[in-house]
Amino acid sequence: MARQVLVVHQSRSGATLRLVESLSSGIKSASDVVDTEIVTLERAALLATSAEVIQADALVIATPEHFGSMAGATKFFFEEIWDDCLNHTQGLPWQLIVKAGSDGAQTIEGIQKLANAQGWKQFRPPLLIVGEVTEAALNSAFELGALLAVSLDSELI
Repeated sequence: MARQVLVVHQSRSGATLRLVESLSSGIKSASDVVDTEIVTLERAALLATSAEVIQADALVIATPEHFGSMAGATKFFFEEIWDDCLNHTQGLPWQLIVKAGSDGAQTIEGIQKLANAQGWKQFRPPLLIVGEVTEAALNSAFELGALLAVSLDSELI
């Protein structure tokens, strides 16, 4: 039986999208070492639906920091899925990726509050990239994706 990772993202400049693509590559790379098929569904934050969140085995939210907070599209995502997912996604493993221009602290805090209110279970600490997206940042996203896939396969999450 396949497991699904829903990756909800917003990226105007392309930097956050590069991190998402690296994460997805990491998930795909783990297919050689896992027994379960791990399917990645990437959705722009403005297009993601509550049904997709409910069907997901894990959720990744990737957002840039805009004006010291999450991107407007990321906030829109939460507003759109909120009622439908409340009480239907308790315990959903989730991961946060933030591409920040400053320190990303308010963005992380705001999203964590919303995820906690939904009853989601944080997989790993947020992947915070401040400034330019470097090869090291892309490698971190790749490794995070591989770890997520292996953890889903092993039923660790």
